[in-house]
Amino acid sequence: MTKHITILRVLFTIVVVLFLSCDNKCKVNKEKPNVLWLVVEDMSPLLSVYGDKTVNTPVLDQFAKESIVFTNAYSNGAQCSPARSTLISSIYAPMLATDFHREKRSVPDNFYFPKILKENGYYCTNNRKTDYNAKNYPKDIWHSSNKKASYKNRDHKDQPFFAVFNYNGTHTKRVATRNTKNRTNRNVDLNSVSIPPYLPDVPEIRDDIAWYYDAVAKMDNWVKKKLEELEKSGEADNTIVFFYSDHGGCLPRGKAYLYDTGTRVPLMVRFPKKYQHLAQKTASNKNSNLVGFVDFAPTLLNLAGIEKPDFMMGKPFLGKNIPEPKSEIFLFRANQEQSFIPSRALTDGRYKLIWNFNAAYPNGTRQSYQWQMPSYQGWDNANIKGNVTTLQKQFWQPSSALEFFDSQNDPYEINNLVDNKEHQSKIKELKSKLLNLMKEKKDLGLYPWSMRRRKDSVPFFTYVKETKQPVTEIINAAAISSTATNKNIDQIKKYLNSNEPAIRYWGTVGLLQMLERKLIKTLPKELIANFNNTEENIEVRLMSAEAMIKANQNKAALQFVLDQVKANYFISYATLQNLGGFVKPIEKELIELRKDKFLNQFYIKSALINSGYLNYKDLWNPDI
Repeated sequence: MTKHITILRVLFTIVVVLFLSCDNKCKVNKEKPNVLWLVVEDMSPLLSVYGDKTVNTPVLDQFAKESIVFTNAYSNGAQCSPARSTLISSIYAPMLATDFHREKRSVPDNFYFPKILKENGYYCTNNRKTDYNAKNYPKDIWHSSNKKASYKNRDHKDQPFFAVFNYNGTHTKRVATRNTKNRTNRNVDLNSVSIPPYLPDVPEIRDDIAWYYDAVAKMDNWVKKKLEELEKSGEADNTIVFFYSDHGGCLPRGKAYLYDTGTRVPLMVRFPKKYQHLAQKTASNKNSNLVGFVDFAPTLLNLAGIEKPDFMMGKPFLGKNIPEPKSEIFLFRANQEQSFIPSRALTDGRYKLIWNFNAAYPNGTRQSYQWQMPSYQGWDNANIKGNVTTLQKQFWQPSSALEFFDSQNDPYEINNLVDNKEHQSKIKELKSKLLNLMKEKKDLGLYPWSMRRRKDSVPFFTYVKETKQPVTEIINAAAISSTATNKNIDQIKKYLNSNEPAIRYWGTVGLLQMLERKLIKTLPKELIANFNNTEENIEVRLMSAEAMIKANQNKAALQFVLDQVKANYFISYATLQNLGGFVKPIEKELIELRKDKFLNQFYIKSALINSGYLNYKDLWNPDI
């Protein structure tokens, strides 16, 4: 008898648990909205709702009428992997040391917001791009992350979902074709496109712009398909839909740069009737509040009624009880492949301050991926031949350490007002806020490539905090070195004698940028000593070698660079590239290196173009 009673009690308990489980799911469905992300790649706001009527996008035009259209949305990062790292964690990528594009780092495994949604009953899918720039990201972030992943695959149809679909038809690979041959089925006429004033009007640029707009038109059909799928699933009335791009456009001076062309993105959010109270609607359907990728995760959690964890750096911009809108947006970039050219920016939506910490290098540093775009080649070649305006030539000259733009009145951001007396108060304010943010949040992005601890067991982010590394001092050294003039020489020498290699590195950059600007002619003995020290960090030695070569102070420096290229040392290719015509004395050795297919032949051919040995047309010639 006792045995039967026990069995009945167990059965009763199971029934109660199942009932409560079902009841909880029903409550979750009533209280928590579904969220669908439609993400396109490498696209600026090239849509009619943002004023660009080059191509017809009828689906998105209608979607815009049904949505809140954000006019000041930014990706924070100017490249895919740092932007997506920020997106998935709500931590700025430089603060995680995941800002160096395509250089994966270990990240604490709790810094992924879909895990929080999963813990709160959501079914989470990703189709299918990840690219978080993390080498150790957990496999349990998503219920499913592959080309078949979909909210339609969940077992319980009353379970709320968060689903991401990525479209890569607008990605740089669309135009990274090395030449303009075989571009068939065109819809956009080459003569119908506008050429920004910072670009020369050459055939390659017109062709890339027109070919890219064709991709935007095709993308509209993909959006149509995804919205129709949502309707057919019966979930449209329960689902908040986001449409956005993962960063700015891929055309020259866009992706990888902190101008609006590289960081400003389209963002539209459509709310079904039952969730209109979460929409923060304005008098029109336009919202001019500043929002960035760092804010997306807190916003989703807020829409789902979930408290934001303390590690997140963003704040919600939709849902209940949202805070005051941001006053500025933080932007960043780290590298162009091997070239370490970190920049940071703050924009208030009108005024933007960009700080280029490696002011010795130009924006136009060749790199093997984007230089597969005919437009970059066309601009580069026009510059070599002298067929560019003063404005168009600036891209190929050492960057200004500080750039300040009135983006409202100068949408192409071509008039640097940093020396304008009327704006000095605003410039001072943004400089102070930018450096304070970097220090407060511990920006690790000014550690050069080789100085970022690579051990997977302890993420660099964690190591820096636990060992109290001198992050503030490194930021100060980079800031002073980037803007250094002759009055800063004594401070620069102190940097060269520092015990911290990152500080020695920035001191060396400071001397190189002064040399490029002809502020100095000779280099201090401290730099020579660092180069001659065989135990010195290789990046410090390479930067010292570059300065010595350009100052004509040591022939051994050029041989050192060549030896590092022969050893296939990653950063050495950046040094080789940025030496320009100074590689002439090692031209014969570089010609010999053309036989070594294990080396990065793009940079060797680039150097031989700089020396005058190869013609520009040979850059991608497989027979050369």
